[in-house]
Amino acid sequence: MRSLRYWVPLLALTAIAFVLAWLNRSPWWGLVLLAALLVVLGVTARWWLRGRVLLQVGAWLLAGAVVCATAVFAYPPPQNRIAGGADPQPSALVQTQEGPVRGVQNDDRTVEIFAGIPYARPPVGELRWRPPQPLEPRTELFTADRFSDVPIQGTSTFFTRALSQVVDIPLEGTFLNPYPVSEDSLSLNIWRSTKPASAELPVLVYIPGGGFATGSGALPIYDGEALASSGEVVTVTLNYRLGVFGFLSHPELAAESKDDASGNYGILDQIAALEWIRQNIAAFGGSPDRVTIAGESAGGESVCILGATPLAEGLVDGIIAGSGACMGTTGNTDRGDQTDTREAAEETGRRLSEELDGATVAQMRAMPVERILDAAGSLDAHWRPSVDGHMLDRSPAQIYASGDQLDVPTLVGSNGDEASLALASPPDTDVHEYQASARETYGEDAEGFLRLYPGQTREQVLESRLRADTDKIMTRAMYRWARLQTQTGERSAYLYHFTRTPPEDGLEKFGAYHGAEVMYAYDNLGKDGDAEYEEVDYRLRDQMSTYWVNFVRTGDPNAPGLPVWPTVEQAPEYVMGFGDDTAVAPRPRPAAIDFWMDYGGPIP
Repeated sequence: MRSLRYWVPLLALTAIAFVLAWLNRSPWWGLVLLAALLVVLGVTARWWLRGRVLLQVGAWLLAGAVVCATAVFAYPPPQNRIAGGADPQPSALVQTQEGPVRGVQNDDRTVEIFAGIPYARPPVGELRWRPPQPLEPRTELFTADRFSDVPIQGTSTFFTRALSQVVDIPLEGTFLNPYPVSEDSLSLNIWRSTKPASAELPVLVYIPGGGFATGSGALPIYDGEALASSGEVVTVTLNYRLGVFGFLSHPELAAESKDDASGNYGILDQIAALEWIRQNIAAFGGSPDRVTIAGESAGGESVCILGATPLAEGLVDGIIAGSGACMGTTGNTDRGDQTDTREAAEETGRRLSEELDGATVAQMRAMPVERILDAAGSLDAHWRPSVDGHMLDRSPAQIYASGDQLDVPTLVGSNGDEASLALASPPDTDVHEYQASARETYGEDAEGFLRLYPGQTREQVLESRLRADTDKIMTRAMYRWARLQTQTGERSAYLYHFTRTPPEDGLEKFGAYHGAEVMYAYDNLGKDGDAEYEEVDYRLRDQMSTYWVNFVRTGDPNAPGLPVWPTVEQAPEYVMGFGDDTAVAPRPRPAAIDFWMDYGGPIP
């Protein structure tokens, strides 16, 4: 019983320090936690070892080393990413319409980086859930030497940071947001070469993905440094509002809007960024009349929507998209549609008000971010673009089918194993349940579905689930987009399929997973993790990034020294295959994709 006088206060102190460290209130609490744990471990060693001095001291030292190392590496809390290299030097001064800006140079002085430049006023307080507002002019210098906070989303914790020090987490910089979050995050980042240019350069604007719930333009895998260093393009990444803060629709919001519409604030942010680019990019050496927008996943869907809305007229001169499109159905995301109608979106806004005790929009604007997020969690499927009657007057697929899209050169594609990341938390593989669900979901199309995606064993069910999601959601969408642009537009469309399995520890089992192509196409291999890349990876990176730069420059990816990439019009049954070899190949799984092209049910 004498040990209780040690254990009770020490355990209480440990628990308090543990909670405070988790909340990241102060790194000093981490030291308190260390001290408490060391004493507890020491008392435990003394109690159980009963005077065995060497073992006692060894236990203290070992435990102390492990705990100290973990806690030290877990701190500091999330911090803004610093631009430039190890010895950043200032860039040349650039005069924007809002005022002067100065960035930093990279280590070898080949690229100037302007990070965290605001393009709209912070959407906080009364500006929460309003269209982005223009900035006020300023006279003071804006130092663009670090990336801004990222849009509201989950961020790393004391525990995930500590875990990442002892466990190799693949793509941890992408999956575990290491940066602070804030509503004040409407910013963009610019990379330009220090090489003198004889004329304004074309501009590549990359819109990050993340399911409209996560992601930011600060992620290293999206960096524009490598492409800009060629001296052939100026590159840009940007942030936009995510989740409930970017996509809440509500009757009260529509009533106060001059456009009688609400929601889609995240897409309006992207348009505001493009307007800022059109007004200012010439000061950075870029051409406002040669802007290609690009993105993957939700970034690809954003690019697709920008191509469908008249609000982006005059801002977009080319489109690149990977593994994300706006070719799904419109109705209600609860039933499996990709986008909500205005009615469904506004009903979701009413439901959020009910979750917040009947709060009005004015009251919700005054609420802390955390309270809004807690109430919005059960409605997550709806926090995405909707057909609001203003930005989109009908489904994007209908807009493309009628030829009312922005008619610009288009380069799109998908990967071979888009749904494989679901293996991190495998879906149900019960054979009876799978077959019964297929018949209930697909009705008269069920037999055709089961022929394409059989489920006679658990292993077969798992494979069929993953393959069906890949075909239905991604491969079909990108194929339909390219076909519609070819059928209703005059500018060319190019289609690719990526099948290379990146040699990344812990990710090999996922194959050509969703997003695997990004580091190749944007010349950022190794920007998140230390994979054992092979010669084929570097060759593929060089080919893809060259195709992408060619497309930004001319609207055509082809150039001497590369395999010829035909347009969809020239070779409708073929794609450019990016795998262990780069070559034109038959389009993937045509019978399955044609099944989904004809399917009339909800498609995300």
